[in-house]
Amino acid sequence: MSPPNLRAAITLAPHRFLLSAWPWRALAYVSAGTVGGVLIVASVDLLLRYTTITEWPWYWEPVVILVVLVAGPAGTPLVAPWGRLCEGLVGERLERPTATGSSPRLWRDLVYTLLSLTVLCVLDLAVIVVALGVPLAGVLNFVDAPHLNVHERCASVFGWAVLWPVGLYLIAGWAATRSEIARAVLSPREGRLVAELRDVTSSRAALAAAFDEERRRIERDLHDGAQQRLVAVKTTLGLARLDLPADSPAANAVREAQAQVTEALSELRDLVRGIHPQVLTERGLRAALLDVSARSASEVEIDLDLAERLPGAVESTAYFVVCEAIANAGKHAPDATVRVTGGVRDGGLWVDVTDDGPGGANPDGGGLSGLRHRLAVLAGELTVDSPPGGPTTVRLEIPER
Repeated sequence: MSPPNLRAAITLAPHRFLLSAWPWRALAYVSAGTVGGVLIVASVDLLLRYTTITEWPWYWEPVVILVVLVAGPAGTPLVAPWGRLCEGLVGERLERPTATGSSPRLWRDLVYTLLSLTVLCVLDLAVIVVALGVPLAGVLNFVDAPHLNVHERCASVFGWAVLWPVGLYLIAGWAATRSEIARAVLSPREGRLVAELRDVTSSRAALAAAFDEERRRIERDLHDGAQQRLVAVKTTLGLARLDLPADSPAANAVREAQAQVTEALSELRDLVRGIHPQVLTERGLRAALLDVSARSASEVEIDLDLAERLPGAVESTAYFVVCEAIANAGKHAPDATVRVTGGVRDGGLWVDVTDDGPGGANPDGGGLSGLRHRLAVLAGELTVDSPPGGPTTVRLEIPER
């Protein structure tokens, strides 16, 4: 698996670092940081070289500095986007801010521009010179040294050339540090946290969708495989009983086996419903909850106003949360009537599970916390209203998207 950024590439696999593309990406990143400063220095040099003034007055240096300080902020629309683009060389590319006017993000862009054209640019050049220029100077100095023989020249050149790989580590270390500085200025912590939270939420939703799809597959395999085989076994046993005397020991054994297969089928059907009921897949949430109400020990009334099918993940999550709420109501208020009402409102699904039991349910109990965690995968919410004396209402809300 490729490291996600330069810092990870150095720390996780330093022995393989030079064999990857990261050293060259780091060199390109640091070199890109010198572009602005080099342009400014080159412009000043051309001005001094080709000016018609033979002797500059004493105040020319403060004027040049003032011009640079004024031109720096003017270059913010170019320097800041260039910095965000270059961040993609050593890690994740920074997103372009959408704020306008005098927002703090524009001030951050201005600060980054000044840093990039002054301190960071000087350090970029210094690191490149030390890491690559010094070994190059050593190699050129000894490659034709007249006072050394061939073996001494080769050894000296090799010794200086070995410093180039070391210099690549130096450049990579500075590039990782420079990237942290740039990201701290261009991408504030709040923005990074929001981006990370968005990624975590997306990953969690994708994981939940994959888990739900896997449960559907297991349900299909059990329904089409094991369940059908048990039905075939039960039918075969029934045919075998027809060929045996009614009161014979063999007939009694076959009858017992048939009863056990019937019980196994019942348990398997309950298991399949617990994994992912087929009626939910084929007919939707309302039909699945009506099936639950028909099998529930408590009296359950279903009143859902759903004109059309909801996304599969929403239906599945709502189904299991409502089933758990019904089961909790039956456990804590076995004689109570449970009413399930709900519908779609403001682009989201809402469902109320109300029982006329004694109330007093703990909103932070372990079972309800588990339901909240299940709903959080889809950015849903669970609220509980259970005053002493009842009734208890558990409300779930899930956005459709």
